[in-house]
This record gives sequence, structure tokens and C-alpha cells, in this order.
Amino acid sequence: MTPPPPFTASSEPARLNGEAFALLAGAVLLSSVEPASAAAAPWIAPTKLVLSPLLSIGTIFFLLRVVLSWFPTYDLKEPPWNIVAIPTEPLLKPTRKLIPPVAGVDISPIVWVSLLSFFSEILCGPQGILTIMQKRG
Repeated sequence: MTPPPPFTASSEPARLNGEAFALLAGAVLLSSVEPASAAAAPWIAPTKLVLSPLLSIGTIFFLLRVVLSWFPTYDLKEPPWNIVAIPTEPLLKPTRKLIPPVAGVDISPIVWVSLLSFFSEILCGPQGILTIMQKRG
């Protein structure tokens, strides 16, 4: 097997063999085609716009439920407490069955604060999935 000839500059135009031409044509084609993630990008911004405030409001409501649990004399069926109690109670009731109160303290709102904060950070945070997809798209 003989080594390839050394590169020399010549005034003659370079000719591409079939394989090199196919690679070059493929590279040009790939550089001009829009990536699939960019085509899916239009749904990311509205999703993030809706999801981020919902997760934040949910976290605030569950934090208020933690504070309200310190004052058992307040009736959660009366305004203004029912604004926080009505949306959170359907999630807290099954959680209380799964995780009973510890030493008389209901920790189910703390579980939901943790979950909502986690999902907010994973999806909408600075290094969240939706943020990264939005930057790349």
C-alpha cells in the first residue's frame, strides 16, 4: 500500500470523488434543515407562561395551609380562609391518608410544598427542562 501523495498547492481546481461529494452535500443539507426541537418550540413559551405561575400559586396556597394549621380556631369554611382551603383540600385529603399526622402535626401541606417547589424548579427554573428547550429552540 502506497501512502497518499503529499498535499501540494496547485492552480488546478480540486476534484471531489463520489464519497467526498456525498459527505459535503449531506453537510450542506443538514445545515439548512431546521432541527426538530425548533419546530416544537412554539408550545414551550405558553406552557411555561401558564405552568410557572400555577406552581407558584400552589406553593403559596400550601404554605398558607401550613400557617393556618397553627391556628385551629379558624374555620376554613369561612371567608377569607376558604380561598386557600377549597383548592388545596382535594389534594390534602388523600395525602393525609397516605401520610398520617406526626405527633398531632399535619405534615401533608409540607409534602405538597416540597413537590410543587421541586417540579417548579425542574420544569421552569433557570436550568429547568422548559427553559433549556426554549433557549435551544
